[in-house]
Amino acid sequence: MPKRTRKEAESEDIEVDEAPTSINPYTVLDVPKDADQDTIKKAYRKAALRTHPDKVPESEKELAHTKFQEIAFAFAILSDERRRKRYDTTGRTEESLDLEDDDFDWVDFFRTQFHEVVTVEKIQQFSNEYKGSEEERGAVLDAYKKCKGDMGKIYEIVMLSDMLEDEERFRNMIDGAIEKGSVEEYKKYAQESESARKKRMDRARREKEREAKEAEEVEQEVQEGKKQKKGKKSKHENLGDLAAMIQKRQQDRAGAFLGRLEEKYGGGVGMSEPPEEAFAANRKSKKGKK
Repeated sequence: MPKRTRKEAESEDIEVDEAPTSINPYTVLDVPKDADQDTIKKAYRKAALRTHPDKVPESEKELAHTKFQEIAFAFAILSDERRRKRYDTTGRTEESLDLEDDDFDWVDFFRTQFHEVVTVEKIQQFSNEYKGSEEERGAVLDAYKKCKGDMGKIYEIVMLSDMLEDEERFRNMIDGAIEKGSVEEYKKYAQESESARKKRMDRARREKEREAKEAEEVEQEVQEGKKQKKGKKSKHENLGDLAAMIQKRQQDRAGAFLGRLEEKYGGGVGMSEPPEEAFAANRKSKKGKK
């Protein structure tokens, strides 16, 4: 990456580096060179949600900021047919930024992506697309094998999983794979007693109720704080304020919950998915509209 020069985006408290032209956009988004636009968009949303700076601890924000810019820049190249074709021809992303009749502005593009990629609606959209997909099925079976059939641990690994909502779905996937001989029938899975399963589900229910209550309290605090500010942001503009408030709450409780989320979604490298509180708040707000 060329030497970075910091620019403060107009009227936004966001530092934008020089475009990371040294990247390979296909590698960054982990897509093949013949990927269609739907595949590219899905890969971008997934990568962006995992690395958005609002979703990581303070100590990792600088690294996440750099990584998120690489992801956004990769999307800027591959989502535009002309830029993509130029890159495929030259192998140089900087060439893709120098097209005739192209008014692309990297700072404006990044600023827009920073705010719009992580919204309640985008998170829910990604969840809807992921759940029930072959990608999720593969993740469930991989987790099943990794955990040797421990259902409780499977939910700690599978992205966006919810024990109360996904138990039967996941069991159907696993049972089907066992019948086909694609996975082993582990003793811990086959011999889980009804009482053990009930205790596991009850613990998950209590935790979910606690998180939903906390999410409601935090969202109320965020909205009250916005009312006191002039030029307040749109409720759905981004989850930065909500995530920051949630993070502070969790840090006040010794960071236990954030630590669990980091382990669940980031493999020990920082929280990489939107916090469950955000989903809980979203579900609660939807129920209120019915």
